[in-house]
Amino acid sequence: MRSRGLVVALAVLLAVLAGAAVILYTNGVKQAAETGGDLKPVIVATQDIPAGTALDPLIEQGAFKELNIPVEAVVQGAVTSLSELRGQTTTAPIVANEQLSTSSLSSGEQVQGGAIGISKDHVAVTIKLNAPQGGDGHIQIGDNVTVYATFTGVSIIKGTLDQITNPSGTGTTDRQDLPDFTATLIPTVKVLDVINPGLDENGNQTGDTVTITLDLTKKDAQNLVFAQQQGQVWLGLLPPGESGQQLPAATVPVQLLLGKKAAA
Repeated sequence: MRSRGLVVALAVLLAVLAGAAVILYTNGVKQAAETGGDLKPVIVATQDIPAGTALDPLIEQGAFKELNIPVEAVVQGAVTSLSELRGQTTTAPIVANEQLSTSSLSSGEQVQGGAIGISKDHVAVTIKLNAPQGGDGHIQIGDNVTVYATFTGVSIIKGTLDQITNPSGTGTTDRQDLPDFTATLIPTVKVLDVINPGLDENGNQTGDTVTITLDLTKKDAQNLVFAQQQGQVWLGLLPPGESGQQLPAATVPVQLLLGKKAAA
């Protein structure tokens, strides 16, 4: 009986000690939360922010707040002060209440490209397309797209520039007409900004055009302007992380026009 009573006494003692440990731990956590001993202040967004967004206006609108979180939950490169956001542009989408990291902000080099984050040595070119040609509302800031161009009535003219521009002068030119064709104008280009057709309360589009700004090399910018003026431009939305391909120019097969299958 004595040994049984001793066992019961030890069990009671262990239960008391366990309870005391829980109380001490809880008080310790509470004290840490109150004093901030195990917490660190970070900056979080109060709203969703698309990639390519200038943050200065959002700072003025109060779109960010300071939040104390456990040290072990702080992400690498966490932004801890609003001053780190000034003059910056997002390079990736940010979700509301998500910690801001410097990896999601433009570098100083990109900031020099303006509020939309133009890459160094690139230019931003804006074009307006009919909704289907411009992705029909599916293209967003930060996406990569392929630019296609269709040309009609194109001719190859052999000769010097003087012969071509001054046909009445001496010399002759050799002209060869080409069939209509579609070419991959720019395999991969980043979208800096886009204005897609709006939607009414029933989900129907309220517009029929897409205005899109692309981050282009100077050569690609020149080619795009020419294609926009002399041909028809279409955009193809690429999957995340994938690049487009430079494919050979394609013409409409004669068999397709005639409704016949190609010979085996």
